[in-house]
Amino acid sequence: MTGGEEGYVSEVFRSIQGEGPYVGVLQAFVRFAGCSARCRYCDTEEARERTRECALRALGEPRRVPNPVSADEISSFVRALANVPGFHSVSLTGGEPLDQPEFATALVARFRAAGIPVYLETAGLSVEGARAVAGGLDFVSLDIKLPSLCPGVSLDAYRSVLPLFEGARLFCKIVVAEGFVMDELAAAARIVSAYDRATTVVVQPATPAAGRGAVTGERLLECHALASTYLDDVRVIPQCHGCLGLR
Repeated sequence: MTGGEEGYVSEVFRSIQGEGPYVGVLQAFVRFAGCSARCRYCDTEEARERTRECALRALGEPRRVPNPVSADEISSFVRALANVPGFHSVSLTGGEPLDQPEFATALVARFRAAGIPVYLETAGLSVEGARAVAGGLDFVSLDIKLPSLCPGVSLDAYRSVLPLFEGARLFCKIVVAEGFVMDELAAAARIVSAYDRATTVVVQPATPAAGRGAVTGERLLECHALASTYLDDVRVIPQCHGCLGLR
């Protein structure tokens, strides 16, 4: 464990947001290293464990610094990345930011002091972690995990987590991949609806990869219809990083 002023980060870089309703905006990404979830469709396996180094990526070859890295060093690098026209926000992503709540809170405080909007991408499985950072967030992408794809996850946790993000611009994302259970999607939609049925929910098909087939278009239409039974704003949006040629 580390104190709140240091944490484990896989990489920091500037790119285009490739998921959800904010797809296309320019962000700096702070990818935390380490994740307690074990999703079968994970597309950032390099960040699932705590890494020995953090890559700070700007122009040219990345600068590598040892982990744990200080909140001051990360925030200073992000301020430089943010100093360009059209910059939207800094995304705290992973891995899982809420697995390091003290470090995430330290970063949020520094970004807010610098006037940089904060966008959190999280599975939301830690109620205490969510409570620690919630007050400083501008945007939240809450990735609701389906137990059939993420073993050990309980959807009930989201009943407690959703209200904590009330002050931020919140949307929920539900990834569907080969082998998902439609009844779990319905259960997730009901939980979000009980919080606020006007919440935007993005059904995101996992990008096909070796050993993992695609969810068919017909199945995605079924997902949209089922979730829309409970929610007013359901969208099906795939990952766009690949087609943009970006990380």
